Amino acid sequence: MKSIKLFLIVFVGLMTGNVLTSCASVEGGNGDVVVIESSEAFYELIDGKTPVIVDFYADWCRPCRIQGPIVEELAAEMPGKVIVAKLDVDKFPRIASKYQVTGIPSIILYEKGEQVWKKVGLQQKANLKAAIEAHLKSKS
Repeated sequence: MKSIKLFLIVFVGLMTGNVLTSCASVEGGNGDVVVIESSEAFYELIDGKTPVIVDFYADWCRPCRIQGPIVEELAAEMPGKVIVAKLDVDKFPRIASKYQVTGIPSIILYEKGEQVWKKVGLQQKANLKAAIEAHLKSKS
């Protein structure tokens, strides 16, 4: 049932050329960016076994438009280690409020439903990758 729900919320990113797949293949982080299309999908994704990094953004935000390709590169470089997702704060203000996203872009790393790391503002790929790897290393 979980795979069916998440399959329904994941779409093909035609504008970016980034193909998103069903959650069954995203479970381990397959190198694609998952665009979150429902609150249920967000909570199911962050509650999974694989760590999830979420880019909280808005279409009108210029720094967010710069952050987007950086996040896509990160996803491509870390398949199997982390799931990379994007959440539009204009579509999901309650989620943004719950996780105290007061500035965008905000990048939050979740593990088993818990927020474990957060940065606000435009982030370099090297810094994001280092933070994720440090977190993964501390868990092994």
